[in-house]
Amino acid sequence: GGGGWGGQRSHQDMRDAKVQRETDQFWMHQKRILRQRRPLRDDVHWKRAERDLFKQAHVTQGINFDHYDEIPVERRGGKAGDEPIESFQEACERFELPEELTANINRCKYNKPTPVQKHSIPAALGGTDVMVAAQTGSGKTAAFLVPIVTASIRDGVKAREGPACPASVVIAPTRELCQQIANEAERLCFRTDVRVCSIYGGADAMPQLRLLAEGCDLAICTPGRLEDFINRGVISMKEVRYLALDEADRMLDMGFEDAIRAIVVESDMPPPGDGGQGRKTMMFSATFPKEIQELALDFMMPSYLWISVGQVGTTASNVEQRFEDVAGLRIDDKFSTLIEKLNEVKSADGGIGKSIVFANTKQTVDDIAWQLSDRRIRATQIHGGLSQAARDRALNSLKQGRVHVLVATDVAARGLDLPGIDHVVNFELPNNPDDYVHRIGRTGRIGNKGVATSFVSYGESALKGIVKSMRAAMKEDPENATPVPEWLDLQVPMGGGGGYGRGRQRSRGKGGGKGGFNRGGYGSDRGGYGSD
Repeated sequence: GGGGWGGQRSHQDMRDAKVQRETDQFWMHQKRILRQRRPLRDDVHWKRAERDLFKQAHVTQGINFDHYDEIPVERRGGKAGDEPIESFQEACERFELPEELTANINRCKYNKPTPVQKHSIPAALGGTDVMVAAQTGSGKTAAFLVPIVTASIRDGVKAREGPACPASVVIAPTRELCQQIANEAERLCFRTDVRVCSIYGGADAMPQLRLLAEGCDLAICTPGRLEDFINRGVISMKEVRYLALDEADRMLDMGFEDAIRAIVVESDMPPPGDGGQGRKTMMFSATFPKEIQELALDFMMPSYLWISVGQVGTTASNVEQRFEDVAGLRIDDKFSTLIEKLNEVKSADGGIGKSIVFANTKQTVDDIAWQLSDRRIRATQIHGGLSQAARDRALNSLKQGRVHVLVATDVAARGLDLPGIDHVVNFELPNNPDDYVHRIGRTGRIGNKGVATSFVSYGESALKGIVKSMRAAMKEDPENATPVPEWLDLQVPMGGGGGYGRGRQRSRGKGGGKGGFNRGGYGSDRGGYGSD
């Protein structure tokens, strides 16, 4: 067909023109703000903000605080003076944190620090770079935000013409995680002049550019959109004093390494430095592969403190892991098993516990959500094919209890703050064991007890790694970790392929195996409760 090159050119020209229009509006908006001055934040503003920011309860109910002291922590490197803190109050007094931040720490009801916070906060406040390897749900967000907000308040705000020059930058893999970190940052910056900006892709750039034009002291970004804004000249890295990389392993998995290196190494961001010199860097990762080690060496001072909380890459011992053999089940029978398993974990009021069901494709996610809703189970879904507004609605529906079940692809498996998840179900196991660790880390967070149920079918590629990590967790914490069921152990040799072999046989129907429902009329245009 015709068109070809000319059509590509016209699309590119249209994109370039849109980018130019948006960038021009950034400069116009900034001039207007500087001429009129920023709107004052009076008592009415702060009362409304307090209601919005602190109405959501933090996860404190049911937290097993005593369990913190049993979690093994390994430290290497660092400097003298990086001794851990025993309470947030100790951090406030020892490092003379600003009064506003101390008040906000109290408002957030932070009291006993998690192991990650205990070791990383004093090191970062003392000027040491920090690399943390810890399971999801270990309190990482506050661990990097407390030092960052401290620096932002002490630096004071800068309203001036030119590109925004944040003093601190947080880079995270997904827009949902950026929004979650920004919410926590807003809480810690309450009643201060520090401006928090979220910069992420998958949403219209213009509202983000307008906020940026009003001033930005703390930027929370996905790598792609931040690189785009740097190239437009609307934001500069030249005054960055603190850099935090959250879910670093996930960002590498998603192919963001080149963008991150362009931001950190090739832009005008100051190089790393000791004490009061240069940039301070904090990296957080649930796993610690060779690529992450190389990133740490490239981005941080050689004297950085390495902190490992729990055994890196092992399954959480505060999650009871259950496995269900679904090999050979028809898809209808597999779905009936899902209903049965969801009903086994109850909430305090006796209904289905707050649950996340994971599947590997958008189609399967949509189908499960539709089928659950059809069975009068309040469910909604989240995956990369939904609009930002639909994803936000789905997360809020679960948080606020309007639905009991969130059906998700791995987009929701990392970092998201979903308090009080009782049950995680792997309707389909992921393709690698690291994703399994992240998925089941949605429950049993910060000392809470949780349940994870996984459906096991033929030739599961992740099974060998899952069993290995369960054995490692068993060695580390034999009292709390889940032992490997014998039938599951027998499955492992067949991990890459073919038949069912020596595994436990159980016949509940023919055919089946993994995959979406693919039964006409269950398409993605008929999503579950609360979807578009």
